[in-house]
Amino acid sequence: MRLKKLYISGFKSISNESPQTLMLDSSLTTLIGHNGTGKSTALEALNKLFSIDPNLRGLSVNDFNVPCIEQADTPKNLVVEAWFDFPKLDENSVEIPHIINQMVATDDSGSLLFRVRLEGSLTFDYSPTGEVEEDIWTVSSTKKTPDDEDKSRLSGAIRSAIQVNYIPANRDPLIQLRYSSKAILGRLLKAIRWSDVEKENFETKASDLNAVAKTSPALKQLSEAIDTSWKSIYKGRYLKDADLNFPLSNIDEVLKLLQLHFNSDESGNKMDASLLSDGQKSLAYFALTKALFDIDKSIQLASNSGDTTHFDAEKMKLPIFSLMSLEEPENHLSPHYLGRIIKLILDYAEDGNCQAIISTHSASIVGRIEPSQIRHFSLNSDTKSTAITKLDLPKKEDEKSKYISEAVKAYPEIYFAKLVILGEGDSEQVILPKILEAFSTEIDTHSISIVPLGGRHVNHFWRLLESINIPYITLLDLDLDRNGGGFGRLNYAIKQLYTHKNVTYFHDKIPPLLPKWNDASHPKDFEIDYKVVGKINIMDELEKNNVFFSSPLDIDYSMIMSFSDVFCSKDEVHGERGPKGETENESPKDKASLEKSLINAVLKESNEGATHYSDNYLNNFLWYKYRFLGTKSKPASHVRLFSKLEDTYTPEEIKEKLPTELKRLALKTQKILEEIIE
Repeated sequence: MRLKKLYISGFKSISNESPQTLMLDSSLTTLIGHNGTGKSTALEALNKLFSIDPNLRGLSVNDFNVPCIEQADTPKNLVVEAWFDFPKLDENSVEIPHIINQMVATDDSGSLLFRVRLEGSLTFDYSPTGEVEEDIWTVSSTKKTPDDEDKSRLSGAIRSAIQVNYIPANRDPLIQLRYSSKAILGRLLKAIRWSDVEKENFETKASDLNAVAKTSPALKQLSEAIDTSWKSIYKGRYLKDADLNFPLSNIDEVLKLLQLHFNSDESGNKMDASLLSDGQKSLAYFALTKALFDIDKSIQLASNSGDTTHFDAEKMKLPIFSLMSLEEPENHLSPHYLGRIIKLILDYAEDGNCQAIISTHSASIVGRIEPSQIRHFSLNSDTKSTAITKLDLPKKEDEKSKYISEAVKAYPEIYFAKLVILGEGDSEQVILPKILEAFSTEIDTHSISIVPLGGRHVNHFWRLLESINIPYITLLDLDLDRNGGGFGRLNYAIKQLYTHKNVTYFHDKIPPLLPKWNDASHPKDFEIDYKVVGKINIMDELEKNNVFFSSPLDIDYSMIMSFSDVFCSKDEVHGERGPKGETENESPKDKASLEKSLINAVLKESNEGATHYSDNYLNNFLWYKYRFLGTKSKPASHVRLFSKLEDTYTPEEIKEKLPTELKRLALKTQKILEEIIE
């Protein structure tokens, strides 16, 4: 039995005008998004249906969504639905729990489902503070709004057999260590099968403890003093005697005194759970929860196989379906614990009737989750209501799909960014933050993520970011005179743009109009004459669609051209010897051979020669090869050279000398950030 989807309408941050469906993964679903986007709303909706704590179930006035344009005392309605399905055990059979066997329905594809619907209404006819009514049903149809004849009251027994175990962001294990049916430890203790001998032993020892207390002169004197004072005040015959004693007349009273302790060192010193740090309390809470699930599972297996167990299955109230709902597991925990917590959750969700949902702001956690298990929460800028999105990922399980999956796992911060800049490689990660800082746009302050993707499968990253409503800018290498570069790079970007989304001036008739990659003309000067609007510069139009190019080659070469005095000189402080160039004694033939070798090193094989580069390109190529094509680390080189730049120039001088395309990118970044609504 699996929870397939959760439908929510009119509940908290989710409006009736824009109801949301949360599709769940078969094992673990991860909810991400900025603060206030509705992640807790989804978890609370599950609690309203099936929480094991009755206090978390009932609807209140504050559970109803209040649209921006609506009066607070307007009557309101809400709906929360859970749709369960039943995965096939083999080709022809499914297993349906006996308790709901007569309540399943069939969907359009012929698959069986179990649908639970919570309906709530809020009226103000007889009370200015509002009156709430709620009903919970099973539904035997797939209609969006079921008919009355399709609805049947959900019994308390069935509702209790579907259990949502909610673990809040602030986790206090002491709550779960009480001798109460609501607490984890209490539920387990109350379900133990005690033998008569065990009960007698406990009660005998408890009686012995009271007998020992009676022999203490101090305790005896204290008890008599209290009794005398009581009798001087209270004159009734009922409750006339007061006695100071241990309340241990039966096994239940003994178990109430049970406490969880931790051995702090080899000497045997013990620490009470109340003295744990916040992080240790969180870990203890997780340990208790996992212990409950492990015992549940062992009892279930023993019951199915007919074996005996130390616990009473009836008292345990074993669920037909169990879901762990975990809010912000990263709270109070250092990152190295998070991997263990995720493993604990995944182990739990491996069971056929168990699933897990977590909400998180932690990039460390998201990096451990498969992208297909992520659901993104955002707020609609107009209605201020929650929107839930499943990531748009490549459908096929191929190398391209694996690349996208691994890339987003490697850079999980993109999910929490206000703006993402997609670059070609590691150099962009060093250079772009410095450039944006020069334009007073620090990446941390403005939640900008710079992600190096090597230019591969850029359309899939566009689609992914569009699906979660995160704006993005792409910076690609123009690669002039490299095989497939120049107009070839423009051709690729244009095709990806019009394939991916509607753009005004790019469509399938445009690529055939572009020159070949090795054309003598320069891409930055290329225009197309449109009938209605006249001539349009193609690279300018690409920049309007947030696609920029490092020109003429890549960002490394752009920095060499702008700051040749720094990039093309030896850094003697760090022991640089500089590149080995030609000498005056070389023959013209050898010199031509060396030049060709240098061009091939920079522009790679099958190039057309350096036809688009400035007169001093050979010196630039020489230093480009020395700095960026050898064994040196590109990021380390840029960090060191930027430090040298800052020693050489003022911030304003650096800003003025920057590559022009990077200046335009920085200005576009500012413009996009100004348009983003928090």
